[in-house]
Amino acid sequence: MRNRLNFLINLFFPLLVATLAQWIDFQLDFTQDQRYTLNSSTIETLETLDRPIKIDVFLSGKLPADYLRLLGEIKGLIQSMEAHSNKILIEYIDPYEGASNSAELINEMNQYGISPEYILSQKNQALEQMIIFPWAVVSDGNKTFRIPLITNKLGDNRQEKLNRSIAQIEFKFFDAFFKLNRKQKKTIAVLTSHGTSENKKITDLMKDLQPYYKLASFDMKALEKDPIKTLENLKKFELLVISNPKNAFSKEEKYIMDQHFINGGKQLWMINPFDINQDSLFNPEGNAVASKIELNMSNIFFKYGFRLEKNLVKDLYCAPIVLATGTQNQTQYLPIPWPYYPLVQPSNHLIGNGISNLWLKFASTIDTLKSTAKKTVLVATSDFSQKVKLPINIQLNEASEKLIPSSFNQPSQTVGILISGNLFSAFKNRIKPFKLDNHAEKGESEMIIFSDGTLAENQLEKGNPLVLGYDKWTNNFYGNKVFLKNSIHYLMNDYDLLKIRNKSITLPIFDLESVSQKSNRWRITLLILPLILLGGIGTIFSRFRKSRYGQ
Repeated sequence: MRNRLNFLINLFFPLLVATLAQWIDFQLDFTQDQRYTLNSSTIETLETLDRPIKIDVFLSGKLPADYLRLLGEIKGLIQSMEAHSNKILIEYIDPYEGASNSAELINEMNQYGISPEYILSQKNQALEQMIIFPWAVVSDGNKTFRIPLITNKLGDNRQEKLNRSIAQIEFKFFDAFFKLNRKQKKTIAVLTSHGTSENKKITDLMKDLQPYYKLASFDMKALEKDPIKTLENLKKFELLVISNPKNAFSKEEKYIMDQHFINGGKQLWMINPFDINQDSLFNPEGNAVASKIELNMSNIFFKYGFRLEKNLVKDLYCAPIVLATGTQNQTQYLPIPWPYYPLVQPSNHLIGNGISNLWLKFASTIDTLKSTAKKTVLVATSDFSQKVKLPINIQLNEASEKLIPSSFNQPSQTVGILISGNLFSAFKNRIKPFKLDNHAEKGESEMIIFSDGTLAENQLEKGNPLVLGYDKWTNNFYGNKVFLKNSIHYLMNDYDLLKIRNKSITLPIFDLESVSQKSNRWRITLLILPLILLGGIGTIFSRFRKSRYGQ
């Protein structure tokens, strides 16, 4: 009877456990940084999906070992997502499966915006090149978004790049779900009057913002004779973006912008207090004059608690400028450090944490003043800086001169700040340019100011816009676009996009140099240590047997 009962228990108990496992979805995350525990915003977005979402992951097939680890992390994250939604359809696609020609495959994938990554690895004392496609595509049938699975940061080695990519996986998928799920978009106005950036030069940033927000051009001079109507129109927009204005603002226009700001409208300024024709640097004479320009905004900014100083800031830590040497077939293009192009690291604020260096061109410094507003430094130069007063004649042959570190003896200089809190109107206790019935004396708002007017401008190739932050002359990528998108998300109160992006994951990084130095020691240790342990255990057992059974 007991044998029959044991047989039934051994048969039915495993079947019961296996059946319950199919119905109960339960997992525990024992990782120290909780990397498989989704953010509450991600969970909420997944639970509110109202249609199936298809995810195609092209990072599959034959991969290097460290990229296999990245693929494993992606699979783990997607499994966590599937636990909160039954509308996710996942497929891992090997791009090379069925492909007869690698060149044709690369060309076809490039047409869909999926660029390859070339990896060199050492195998059997020879270099082997692998071509992979670290991308995913998310689609709901109507809209499709590409997700780059690799996050590049200037200066990262291969392991740091992969660890950074793993930390950003959840954000990138949440970002795609956020864009797919957004029904009502908030509105942003882009100033087109006052000589602001040409459309082609801010195309890439605007294109990237379209899935998140409604964008509209705003010409402040369209209703120049009706400033009240202009203000009413401006108040319809939650954010006003001003990129590189070159013409002065009138008193009426300043009052319009002041009342938009004091009434809670956000503003993002990219502005230079001087004028310089960068194209003239590359003329036969090779020089350009940086001279002051009057945008007539100094007294307004002063009231808000900051001042754009009339200077240029140079930085020892800088991006290169590419110069041609030689003639005809002997021409060579050499990247040479150019201190007028500071490479600045964003602060650890929610906006800039973990972002690659920003590429500035001919920036000035920002001085903060005492006011009711809170000032937060977002971007600053290195501790090896130099301020140059205007006007100044900039000559291209300066690039050929050796940089003297001792001349960069000034501390870090602020070039980007966030103004927030309760502020007083710049027109408080002053005569107003026009009568306004509902004039606001005080209000709460936020403004971000960068002292580089070209920060949002992309380069052009044969008249076509390139990716913002990409330098076609050096083939370097900088963090300008991601940083500006984060700035706009912050001003638009889309904090979830920033908090998930700042998720911190600590992954162990091998010290390859240390491993190579100690490899022989570890090989000998792993060979001899097991033999010593076995010998010791054998000796102990032998003595134990003799003492017990010797008689």
